[in-house]
Amino acid sequence: MTTEDMEALAAQILSALQGALSDGWDQIDAFHKSQSEKLTRQAALLVQIRISGELKDSPEMFDFMIEQLQDKVENFAIAVANLTVLTLQNAWNASVEVIWGAINAALEGASLPALPIPEGR
Repeated sequence: MTTEDMEALAAQILSALQGALSDGWDQIDAFHKSQSEKLTRQAALLVQIRISGELKDSPEMFDFMIEQLQDKVENFAIAVANLTVLTLQNAWNASVEVIWGAINAALEGASLPALPIPEGR
């Protein structure tokens, strides 16, 4: 493999990674913005309810509403973590596709069998 071939392969790997990571980030960012706005509105509403004294005779109801918000925040964090893992998996797959594609093209050019593409981790 020549220096030019290696530079071209490195550029292809970088391009594949950038594409996968950019797509993933766009999904995370859109989800984050949407959910953050909803959580903010819910938190503001709870503050307003508390300050106004609307539930002063029902602290259990206020506690219940706070627990619901806590659950939503936890689910939000889990969803962001899952989207992040999916993004990293897609970056792995994109890199492997480029690298193993180049290896197998060279092997097949030498009349050798192709290597199996590794499965995601």
